[in-house]
Amino acid sequence: MDEQRNKIIDLALERFKQYGIRSVSIDDLCHELGMSKKTFYVYFKQKDELVQDVLRSMHENHCNKIDQAFSGKSTLECVRQMMDFMQSFSDVHQEPPFAYDLQKYYPDLYREHIDQVRRTTRDFITRHLEQGITERVYRSDLDIEMCSIFFVLMQQAYIQNINHVHNVSPKRMATFTIDSFLRTVLSEEGQRQVEQIRKQK
Repeated sequence: MDEQRNKIIDLALERFKQYGIRSVSIDDLCHELGMSKKTFYVYFKQKDELVQDVLRSMHENHCNKIDQAFSGKSTLECVRQMMDFMQSFSDVHQEPPFAYDLQKYYPDLYREHIDQVRRTTRDFITRHLEQGITERVYRSDLDIEMCSIFFVLMQQAYIQNINHVHNVSPKRMATFTIDSFLRTVLSEEGQRQVEQIRKQK
């Protein structure tokens, strides 16, 4: 049952991103999956429940990406991963029909999803900064709480505006965002080490 449920969620996420939530009906999904509506309702009582599980799946994928990219790595290895991660970052905000429908028709689910992503990101950044200070890559006088808030705000601004800023490529915006963060937190030794990473890229 879990496998079938996951197939529905995966297809719904793909189609919601393409066409928006309102434009994708349960009939559309059932037809594409080759299942009856009766079978669909075994897994989801209504479309709202499917949307909620799609967002939950997105958040789990977000957490898994962070764990796979950064778990067990040194601060400098994490910085290297962060540079790559920011340039390939994908989120609901980058899918205009999906984001529009979520905000208009599912505002409570939308806010809950955004809050979850923010909490997850802040938790990761807090742990990352503490590690960086211990390894002397980051400044010892950092206000960790404010730095984590600052990074989340920059990340959200990056995501929300990426489709609305003309003549600025996503790569340029991502590079500026991560550069601003690093200039805030790096120690002198950390700056030298990060410059070496940049030269290798």
